[in-house]
Amino acid sequence: MKQPRGNRDLESTQGGNTAWRMPVWAVPGAFFLVEVFAYVFLSASGGMKTNLWPLVFGSLWAGILSGIVLAAPRSVGRVVFGLLYFPAALYAAVQTGYFHFFREMVWLSEFRYASEGARFISVLQEYPLRWWVLLAALLGLGVMLVWRFPMYRVHRRRTAILAGCAAACAVGAFFLPRCIFLYDRQTQYAGTDYRRARSAEAVYTNMYHAHGLYQVCGIYQTGMKDIHQHWIYPLSPGYAQIRRQARAEIEAYFNARGERSENAMTGVFAGKNIVLVLMESMDDWALGEHTPTINRLMAEGIRFSNFYTPPYGGVRTFNTEFCVNTGSFLSSGGGYAFDYVTNNYGHSLASQLSQQGYSAKVYHYNSPSFYSRGTFSRAMGYEEYVSYESYITADNRAALYDDQFLFDQGAVSESFFREGRKLNFIITHAAHMSYRYNESLSAWGLQKYPQYRGLTGHEEEDCMYLKARLVDDMFARLLEDLEAHGELQDTVIVAFTDHYTYGIQDTQLLMERSGVEDSLLLEKTPCFIWSVDGFSMEVDKTLNTADLLPTVLNLMGISSPYQYLGQDAFDPAYPGYAVFSDGSWVSQGAAYSAASERVLRLEEGADVSEQRMEEMARLVNDFVHINNLLLETDYYAQSVYE
Repeated sequence: MKQPRGNRDLESTQGGNTAWRMPVWAVPGAFFLVEVFAYVFLSASGGMKTNLWPLVFGSLWAGILSGIVLAAPRSVGRVVFGLLYFPAALYAAVQTGYFHFFREMVWLSEFRYASEGARFISVLQEYPLRWWVLLAALLGLGVMLVWRFPMYRVHRRRTAILAGCAAACAVGAFFLPRCIFLYDRQTQYAGTDYRRARSAEAVYTNMYHAHGLYQVCGIYQTGMKDIHQHWIYPLSPGYAQIRRQARAEIEAYFNARGERSENAMTGVFAGKNIVLVLMESMDDWALGEHTPTINRLMAEGIRFSNFYTPPYGGVRTFNTEFCVNTGSFLSSGGGYAFDYVTNNYGHSLASQLSQQGYSAKVYHYNSPSFYSRGTFSRAMGYEEYVSYESYITADNRAALYDDQFLFDQGAVSESFFREGRKLNFIITHAAHMSYRYNESLSAWGLQKYPQYRGLTGHEEEDCMYLKARLVDDMFARLLEDLEAHGELQDTVIVAFTDHYTYGIQDTQLLMERSGVEDSLLLEKTPCFIWSVDGFSMEVDKTLNTADLLPTVLNLMGISSPYQYLGQDAFDPAYPGYAVFSDGSWVSQGAAYSAASERVLRLEEGADVSEQRMEEMARLVNDFVHINNLLLETDYYAQSVYE
């Protein structure tokens, strides 16, 4: 009897093995579900503007990848499927997991920060249950497909059809963005620069914002554009010429600002020692009855009441740390910070002070390898990164929870109070996430201050107030030891926060405690400058992290030969603004939130006219563009202004 064709195919591929296999359509279905998983957490939730473009691109990429897999012989196709599917699923998992905390996505080069983030792996328990369930289902589907890979027989006609389908999908993925650009230009973004700056074309072309790019073209195309832009394109022959053109753009940008001039605050702290304090995760709403020392310093000193710490790059703390020291943010266009460790940082705070005879050191509980701080600190002009880990024993690691270790450990304290003029940069630890009673640092703090357990009826709020108290204890001890060493009169304290308390999962609580109506405004954080014989004043001008370096240099009376992205807070010609890589901004009593596409009037009478929006859109575009070019071109290696 003549055997049915289907059975012949089955036996010819498996030698008569008729065990159940996954259907062929499960392959494109699995690839598409990776896009659906990403869509659930990156586009369909979290209050972000939603659209279906990611799913459309996901279907095209499912066709491309399935064509590649199924055109190969079954034994090869199974391997190719695994090599394509699991990296894609893990990429989606990392992006959605990161977005859950930071409302941002990261570039592939920034995945190298994962080793640092692994130290805070406890935050995984904060992820929603549905994320874990859907991720497990996604990975389980992949395992099932590899185990029970579909049956099929390769022949020329079938291969040609699959190749044609994959090619058609690739053409669609290439040309579809152009159709989206045309649609944007003819609808909501027509004729308005500030909206056009958030258009699909601007985001897709400039790649300043990873999540914005995803919203245009989905998870697969975002990853492929990332690989091309940051890994392949820099190897092209014309890349060097483009870098030279970029340097010319930077110079034109700075020249357009005009010359800096002295003002009433120039040199008021000249010759003093500087204690620079990064208050890890210290939010403005946590200040009050639990922070008496910080309250006093802010009341007696210069307090910047509208100071914002915008996120650039893939890490929040190091981004602010880097910006305060160098005057520009990490690149929002991608790139691992350590890739720029060989750049010239002669313009940095430590380098400029060192030229004035200062000794500069960094003090932190973490190891020098964490964010490569040991190497980067020296690159930025610090002579030493002092790690508290070098001064403890294995059975005394709990000592690292206390920021006062700096003063308790004799050798570290002697280094801090060394002879001569000095810049000491302290990176605190106490207020770091997470905010649960059983988290190790919180548990240690509750032993010291048990009254904070159950203080407000909200666990995360209790832990934040507890940790704010611990940071305040460090400031009290700092003042005490400065006075004991006879240095209080000759020291100025510059304190700032790296980011708001994004580690708190109750977003409604954050909004209520901060008293804001949009998540953009959560980015406002405490910043103050204090000296015994200083000034008690409030500066309500909107400022950003990049402004702190030129402001400190002006207060110290140091005339740097370099131009900076940020500007002196006391320059009367500087209106003040905070600029974000996603197109958002805050300035002069108004704000624009790109995430919610809202124009916010923060003060009565603030200008929110169309003309104002367009002016700020151009300013934002130029600021972010120049910020990225400063690092990418190593601009300060050759540019010294007379």
